[in-house]
Amino acid sequence: MDSHKASKDEAILTSVAESIGSTLGTIAAKAGAVQKAFADKVSEAKPGVRLAAKRAAAAVKKRTRPGMKRARKTRTAVSSKKNRAAASSRRAKRKL
Repeated sequence: MDSHKASKDEAILTSVAESIGSTLGTIAAKAGAVQKAFADKVSEAKPGVRLAAKRAAAAVKKRTRPGMKRARKTRTAVSSKKNRAAASSRRAKRKL
């Protein structure tokens, strides 16, 4: 009796596994098709669009660079103040 139940369970599990495998294969195929279609569209983009994208990226970089320099100066000023304070405390400790 147990062997009959085991074979029945195996058939159900096999059916479920095949169904899951089939679904995953379909999803993978669709994902591959979408990726290929997207790559084709990008490669077909007109040079003007690509040039505009490059110009926009350059403009963003140009605008953000001064802010980055200010932030760097602020960080170095703060760290140099910390270093000076630490050095003066070390000198005072040596004098003791």
